[in-house]
Amino acid sequence: MSFLLVIFSLSTIAASAANEGQTESIKNLPPAEKTRSRNIDIKNISLDLRFDRQIKQAYGSAAITFSTLTKSNKITLDAGMLTINFIKLDNGDLLQFNYDSGDKNDGLKIMLDRTYTKEEIITVKIDYHTNWVNETDANNLSGSNGKGIRFLGPTSAEPKKRIQIWSMGEPESNRYWFPCYDSPDDMRTTEFKATIENNLSFISNGILIDKKDNTDGTHTFHFKTDKPYSNHLTSFAAGEYTDVIQNYDGITLHNYCYPDELEATKASVERLPDMVKFFSGITGAKYPHSEYSQVFVQDLPWGNAGSTISIQTENMIDDFGTHADFFYLWDGLQGESLAQQWFGNYLSCSDWNHIWLTKAFGRYFSGLYNEYKNGREEFLLYQHSFDQSTYHSDRSSGIIQPVVNNNNETAFEFAGGNYPYFHGASVLQMLRKELGEENWSKSIKLYISSNAGKNVTTKDFVNAVEEASGESMKWFFDQWVYKTGHPVFKITKKYDSEKKTLTLYVKQIQKTEAIDLNTVTDFFRGKVEIEIDGNIRQVMIEAKAENIFTFDSQKEPKLVHFDFESTWIKEITFEKTFEELLYQLLNDKDILGRLSAMTELVNIAKNEKTSQKDKLKTYEALRKIITGDSYWRLRFNAVWQLQSLLAPSTQVNPASLDKETIEMLLKIIKNDSSWVKTNAIRFLGVTCDPEYTDIYLNAFKDNSDRVVNAAAIALGKSKSPEAFDALVKLKDKPSWKNQSLISTLNGLKELNDPRGFEVAYNALSDLNLSRWMLSTPVWDFRIAAAETIVSLGKGNEAFPMIFERFKNSLNDNDLNVIFNNVLLITTLSDPRGTEVFEILKVQFKDDENTMTAVYQYESQFKEAISRN
Repeated sequence: MSFLLVIFSLSTIAASAANEGQTESIKNLPPAEKTRSRNIDIKNISLDLRFDRQIKQAYGSAAITFSTLTKSNKITLDAGMLTINFIKLDNGDLLQFNYDSGDKNDGLKIMLDRTYTKEEIITVKIDYHTNWVNETDANNLSGSNGKGIRFLGPTSAEPKKRIQIWSMGEPESNRYWFPCYDSPDDMRTTEFKATIENNLSFISNGILIDKKDNTDGTHTFHFKTDKPYSNHLTSFAAGEYTDVIQNYDGITLHNYCYPDELEATKASVERLPDMVKFFSGITGAKYPHSEYSQVFVQDLPWGNAGSTISIQTENMIDDFGTHADFFYLWDGLQGESLAQQWFGNYLSCSDWNHIWLTKAFGRYFSGLYNEYKNGREEFLLYQHSFDQSTYHSDRSSGIIQPVVNNNNETAFEFAGGNYPYFHGASVLQMLRKELGEENWSKSIKLYISSNAGKNVTTKDFVNAVEEASGESMKWFFDQWVYKTGHPVFKITKKYDSEKKTLTLYVKQIQKTEAIDLNTVTDFFRGKVEIEIDGNIRQVMIEAKAENIFTFDSQKEPKLVHFDFESTWIKEITFEKTFEELLYQLLNDKDILGRLSAMTELVNIAKNEKTSQKDKLKTYEALRKIITGDSYWRLRFNAVWQLQSLLAPSTQVNPASLDKETIEMLLKIIKNDSSWVKTNAIRFLGVTCDPEYTDIYLNAFKDNSDRVVNAAAIALGKSKSPEAFDALVKLKDKPSWKNQSLISTLNGLKELNDPRGFEVAYNALSDLNLSRWMLSTPVWDFRIAAAETIVSLGKGNEAFPMIFERFKNSLNDNDLNVIFNNVLLITTLSDPRGTEVFEILKVQFKDDENTMTAVYQYESQFKEAISRN
C-alpha cells in the first residue's frame, strides 16, 4: 500500500509567480453544449434480470412507466449496445421500434399504439439482453468504473480473483445494461428483481422487500425504492458478502464485505454512524432514507455514491492498525459517498454542467467531518492544500475549465474531472470564509430544505446563499464558478516608525490577454485575512490592480502573513527576510503559513551562497519543529526537509549525520507516532550503519506496517550480517494485504544479497506463499518482487514467466490484468518485452483509449531499457 503524501508546499505555488503574470499555453474550450431536452417523464423503472457469468450477460426485461411531456405517439430512450428482442404494452400488444445500438442519446425509438396526452400514464415492457462492454480505463491500474456491468471472477492469469458482478452508472453508463433516459434531470423510482446463483448475495438501491429460493440453484432478490432519484444513481453489486450492520437514529447501515475481512471491515467503518449524525446536523436534514449500504468491490480505484447505496473500492478495508494509519484517506471516501446522499441524491444536479453540486459538496463536506473529528490543522494540511495544489497542477498542464462548464465535450470527461471536484471544494472553502460561519450554516440548511427531492442548478445554490446571508453574491460565483483564472498577488510592505503604521501594497499582476476575456476574471475581489504578529485582520480586496491597506502598529511587526490559512486560490510573491521566515516558521498561528516558511527556508539553505550560520539556524529550527508539539503532519514534513539538507537524495549513501540529529531520530523512533517514526527510521537508514540493527529489528514488532517497511529498508541498507535471515523471517509475519512480504522484498532490494532472488521470484510467481498471503489483493507484492529482481540484475530470468501470464491475460480479455502484467514487464526491463507492445497494438488497434495507454507504457518501457 502506497502512502499518499498530501502535505502541499504552498511556496511552490508562490515560486511560480517569479514569472510574473506570464500567460499559459492552454487548451481551447470546445463549443458550448446545449442542455438536453427530454420528451417523457419517467415515473418508475422495474427491472427483472438474470445474470450469466460465463458469457458476461444480463437478460430479462425493463418495464418503464412514464408520461409524455406533450401529445405524442412515439418516445425515445437511451440504450447502449443492447439486444432488444421485443417491446410491448401492459396489455401485451407489441410495439414497433427502431434501434441504433450505439451509445448516442435517444438511440431507441418506440412507436406507441396511439397518440397519448401528457396526463396519461403508460407502461412499456422491453425484453432484452446486455452485451459485454470491455470498457475500462487502461491508464488506471487500480481499476476502472467501466461501462455497463462488470463481470469478475477467477482467470488463468488471476486464479484468486473473487466472483463479482457490479455496476455504477455515473455519468452515463446505465444505458449499457437497461433502457432509460440517461441524464440526471428526470427523477424516478425503481424496482429490481435480480436472479443469481444461490451462493451469491445481491445489493441494490432501496430496501430488500423479498428474497426467494428457486428450484434451479438460484435465488431472487427484490429491491424497491420509495423516493424518486436520478438515473445515474442506479447501482448494484453481487458477490459473496457478509453484512456488518450498524444503526443510527433508526437508520440501518449495511456494510457488505468479504466474509474473510469481517473484523477488518468493522475497523474500517467504525465512524460511519457518527458521520450520519454529523451530516444530519450540518445540513439540518435527517438522512433521507431508512437504510444505507456500502458494498466493497474489486477493480475500482475509489468509490461512487448511488441512491441509498455506495459502491466502494475494496482497498478501503483495512485492519485496525492499517486503518489507524490511513484514516484520513478511507474515512474521506466513505464520508464523501455518504455526504452525496444529501448533495447528489436528496438534491441532484439537473445536468452534468452542474455536477460540482454533487462532487465538490461531497468532497468538501467529507473534509468538514475530517475537521470536526481530527482538527482544523488536519483539514488544512491534508485536504485543503491538496485541493488547491490539484488546481494549480491541472492549470500548469494546460487544463483550464470553470467549475460550471457549459463547454464539456462529454459527460464522462467533465463529471470525472478535477474542476468540479477538487477545485469546487476549494471554492466552497472560500465561500465559507467570505460568508462567515453563521451565514454559511444558514445558507447550506436553506439550500437543502428549499430544494429537497428536486433537481438543482448552481442558480438554486446562489439563491439560497443570497437569501440566507442577505447579500448579493453573484460576483463571487461569477469570478470563481462561472469563469476561470486566479489572482497573482505581488505584495510589499512598509513600516512608518513615526506614524506607527504598517502599509501593505497588494497588486494583482495576472495577465489575461491570451485567454478569452469572456471566461476569465480580470481582477478579483473578496475578503481576505491578514495575520500581523498573531492578530487576524480582515480586509476587502477590491477588483482593481492595486489595493493599499494601512494598520496601526506600535512597533514594526515580526510576522505579516497575507491570506491566513491560504483560503484564496492564488499565486503570491511576498519577499521576506531570512529572520522573518525563521520567526514565521516557529510562531505563525497558521500551520500552512509555517509550512510555507519551512519550504522557503530549506530552499535558502540549499543555496550555495547562504552562510553556514544561517544554514545552522535552519537546521536548529527544523529540529525544534520535529521535537516540539506541532501537528504530526508538520513534524513529518520537517523530518523530510531536514533529511533533504543533511542527506540529500543526490548524495551517495552512506550519509554522515551529526550527533544531535541522530539523538533526535532515536528519540522519535522510540516515542513518536507511526508516520513521524517512519520518516525518522527512513532518515536514520541513510547512514547505512549496522550499528542500528537492533533498532530496526525492534521496529519489526511495531503495530504500524509503515514503520515495519521503513525498518526493513533501513536494515537492508545497513548490510548487517543479521539482515538476510531477519528479512526472510519477516515475510511470514501476519499482516494486512501482504504488507510484511512487501517489506521483506523492499528490504532485500536494498540488501542486494543474491539469495534474495529466490524469495522475490517465488513471490512474483505466487509460489510457496501462505494461504493468508493469497486471500487478499496481491498486486503490490508482485511489483515489489519485480523491483527486487531487477536490483539483483536478474530481470531476464523472470521475464518468461510474466510474458506467459501476459498472454493468458489476453485470452481472458481483462484489461486491468493485461496492463498489470505490462507494468511488470516494463519494470523487468527485458528487451524481449518489445514484443508485448506489438501484440497490444494489433489486439487493440480499434480501441483509441486503450491504444493511448499502450503508447504510454511503451514509452516508459523504452526509457527503462535505455537506463540499463
